[in-house]
Amino acid sequence: MIPIRTKRYILEIYILQEAHGHATISGIAKVLNVTASAASKMAGKLKEDGFIYFQPYGTVTLTKAGMEIGRKLFQDHQVLMEFYQKIGVEEKLIRQKVREVEMHLGSEVIFKIKGFLEEHKKNA
Repeated sequence: MIPIRTKRYILEIYILQEAHGHATISGIAKVLNVTASAASKMAGKLKEDGFIYFQPYGTVTLTKAGMEIGRKLFQDHQVLMEFYQKIGVEEKLIRQKVREVEMHLGSEVIFKIKGFLEEHKKNA
């Protein structure tokens, strides 16, 4: 099982990579609200674990394994974003509220929420 902190980094690297083609340590640090030093240290661990390609002072990109995990985490993220919109969470708070819970919910819960949303769309 992948630790929550590792998942958080992979998801944010995935989002940055999809938006910009790669991530940077400063970009990762900014979105995760950590120091560049902390982000760099975690990047070293992610590289060691085979999730990213990373050269110090260079760009960060996900490996194939990292991309697979990132894609799944992002899909779950999107399900929760949509769910929070449907239940009326204030728009400007949705991303923050999703980030607070998304890494703690299991695949089964996300699957059930996705089913609920699909059923809701059919009945709307």
